[in-house]
Amino acid sequence: MNASTLEVRPCRAKGDFERPVDYFHGASDESLLAMGADRAKFPARDLWVARLVEDAARAASERQWFHVLWCLDGEAIGHSNAAHIVYGEHAFVHLHVWDRVRRRSGLGLEFFRRSVRLIATELRLKEVICEPYAHNPGPNRVLERAGFQFVKCHRTTPGPINFEQEVNRWVFRVGGDDPLDRASSHRS
Repeated sequence: MNASTLEVRPCRAKGDFERPVDYFHGASDESLLAMGADRAKFPARDLWVARLVEDAARAASERQWFHVLWCLDGEAIGHSNAAHIVYGEHAFVHLHVWDRVRRRSGLGLEFFRRSVRLIATELRLKEVICEPYAHNPGPNRVLERAGFQFVKCHRTTPGPINFEQEVNRWVFRVGGDDPLDRASSHRS
């Protein structure tokens, strides 16, 4: 991982948003189930991309979403996004490594740490919340390793593209001496 260049950058242009949307639209039913996503609830691809581009043009304090791309040696391999944003307070984040081969490589953890730091800074957050599907061990493992604190397991519909499910709520309080600060000193 040290020889590779890792970059986390905000999505700004239409092409930036097409990748995450295509990831969902192209995912297998098995992958969507593991994520807790319901294909029937997806907006049409072009409408979804247009909404994200339009939202990205707003001031940070007015945004509904904030997406970042994960680039490895210049190639986008995943993303993280914030939703349910209360600017200056909290937001709910998600993490996705698109390529199954790159999962479990440690890249997701490093990209997610950097994403949380960027999202928290851009949105001036005090708290970052993540609620992955309780039955998907990957993101739950990453959250624990990233320094998030487990709060509870509860049943909800986490977002507009999800089915009702059990989720694990993980919370990270921004500031002070935290694992994200220590992780940022390991940048490539």
